[in-house]
Amino acid sequence: MLARAFRDNPLNRAVVRSEDAERCRRLNVHGMRALLPVAIERGRVQVAFREGAIVGALVSTPPFAYPLPAPPLVPRVRCLLAQGWGISVRWGQAFAALDAAHPAEPHWYLGTLGVDPSRQREGFGTALLRCWLEHVDSEREASYLETDTEENVQFYRRMGFEIAGDLDVFGARIWRMWRAARR
Repeated sequence: MLARAFRDNPLNRAVVRSEDAERCRRLNVHGMRALLPVAIERGRVQVAFREGAIVGALVSTPPFAYPLPAPPLVPRVRCLLAQGWGISVRWGQAFAALDAAHPAEPHWYLGTLGVDPSRQREGFGTALLRCWLEHVDSEREASYLETDTEENVQFYRRMGFEIAGDLDVFGARIWRMWRAARR
């Protein structure tokens, strides 16, 4: 589901360097297979279900847990073999650029929020984000995220995030957004 949700995102397209949506989705599957077990073990993963299927997911890390450790060797090698050397190197460069701009203050990091394209605009993303922010607010912590989609900037602003800056990664504009701790 997350592979479909991020298939057409600007950063994904810039790293993969392909306009072939199905190829982008297939390559995303391998990245998600490597990332999600680590996120489940070390971070917080929330999912939204509809009719027995996962339709949305939010992946975050608590204060002082960013960055998540690298996946174990076997999933990393599988991902490398599936995506190829060039794409793997570009993802590493993209994550290094994002990491360099990551705030040092303690915060929850919203690394991924995606909804299946066929179920977008039905409130699943909003519900996941609200649930997560209730948890973050209960801990009186700030939160941070990046988005590469201008439409999402307004979505996150409605939830209390403000633009903290932006950066260019392979020609994709990335908005960095911060939400102060709620007392």
